[in-house]
Amino acid sequence: MQNKIEFTSQNKLSGALTIYYGGSEICSSSHSFGPAIRPHYLLHYVLNGKGSYYVNNKCYKLQKGEGFLICPGESTYYKADIEDPWEYCWISFDGYEASNILKKCGLSKDNLIFKDYSGGNFKENLLSLIHNNEDNNSNEFALLGQLYLCFSSIYDQINLKEKNICESYFDKALDYIYNNFSYDIKISDIAKCVRIDRTYLYKLFIQELKISPQKYLISFRLSVAVNLLETTKLNITEISYSCGFKDTPTFYKHFKKQFNITPVQYRKSNTNYIKLP
Repeated sequence: MQNKIEFTSQNKLSGALTIYYGGSEICSSSHSFGPAIRPHYLLHYVLNGKGSYYVNNKCYKLQKGEGFLICPGESTYYKADIEDPWEYCWISFDGYEASNILKKCGLSKDNLIFKDYSGGNFKENLLSLIHNNEDNNSNEFALLGQLYLCFSSIYDQINLKEKNICESYFDKALDYIYNNFSYDIKISDIAKCVRIDRTYLYKLFIQELKISPQKYLISFRLSVAVNLLETTKLNITEISYSCGFKDTPTFYKHFKKQFNITPVQYRKSNTNYIKLP
C-alpha cells in the first residue's frame, strides 16, 4: 500500500445527505482490502489501472474510468491487478436521501458498477471534493454541492442513455411500419420486431406523437392511399389492399372517419383540401 491520502469530515450536517470520509490511493500489485462491511455508502472511482471487486459471490473486473458502489452492511472485498494495479479515489456518504439519489443515478444493490461518460466532469468534481476536504478549503455545504455535482454527472448520462434507447425503439417501430404497412401487420408484430412489449410501445408513441401506434398505422396507410388516389389509376380495391387494409369496406370506414369523405368522392373532387397526417 502506498501514496494513500484520506480525510474525515469534521462538521457533518445530518440530514438528506452527509459526507463522512474519502481519499485516494495508488495501490501496489495485488493490494487488497476485506472482506469487510462498511456502515455507510462508498463510491470508488478508478483513476488508472485495473482491479477486481467481489460482493455477493460475484466478481466485477474494473478499469480506468469505471467505478463501484459499496452498500452499508454488505461484505465486500477488492483487490488490485497484479500487472496493472489500480489507482482509485473514494467518497463515503449516507443520509435518508442517499438510497433514492443513488437509485436515480442507476445505482443500487442490484447495479453496483458504473462507467463515467461525462467527459471528465465526474472525475474532476470528485477529486475536487477530496482535495478541498484535505485542505479544509470548503464548508460542508460547498462539499455537499460538489458531491451533488458528481451525482449529476452520472444522472445526466443515465437519462441520455435511456432517451437514446427510447428513440432507437421508436425509430425502429417507424421503420417497420414504413416497410410493412402494405401487409396485414398488427401492433403485436411491431412490438415483437422492436423487442419490447405492447404497453411500452404504446407509451413511446403517446410520448412522441400523442397518438397510439394503432392510430398512427391507420393514418400512415391512409396517407399512402390519398397519394395513390391522386397519382394513379388504381381502382379502390387495389388501393385498399395495397395500403394494408383487409378489405374495401374497412378502407372506406377508416377513410371517411378521418377525412369526412369517401375515397371515391375524394378522387372525383380532384382537390387537395384534405390535410394529410
